[in-house]
Amino acid sequence: MSELRAFGQAVEEKQRIELPLSLEKIEAGFPAPNGGYVDGSLDVNEFLISHPKSTFIYCVNGNSMIEAGIMPGDYVLVDTTVPVQDGDIVVASIDNEYTIKELHLKPHPHFKARNKDYQPIEVDEFSDVKIIGSVTGVVRRYHRA
Repeated sequence: MSELRAFGQAVEEKQRIELPLSLEKIEAGFPAPNGGYVDGSLDVNEFLISHPKSTFIYCVNGNSMIEAGIMPGDYVLVDTTVPVQDGDIVVASIDNEYTIKELHLKPHPHFKARNKDYQPIEVDEFSDVKIIGSVTGVVRRYHRA
């Protein structure tokens, strides 16, 4: 199972940090720069976090979610107030082990890894399952300044 490390308490209100925002889409093929024109600004905290008092950040360990684009060392934002639905990626405690998996409720409750090398985690009436919250975002850093 993938392990997760929680970082401190829930996110506290902090000073806004707005970054320049260009509304032009960036092509992943041929370059199409907009000449450096800035269309506005984006507060990254506001973009990523809808409910600061109920959002936690966990560091992902393991590769069971790589096909969902969640890699080892990524940080996932988990909102404990978002109602979970079938197919959501969630952080859960299953028999006292924390994991990040895709929740499936039909035809019976189970948790699915997003890596073909991993089997689903089946749960039954004897399983101790607690859904911590829905994953609402993933943060990955490529370079340190």
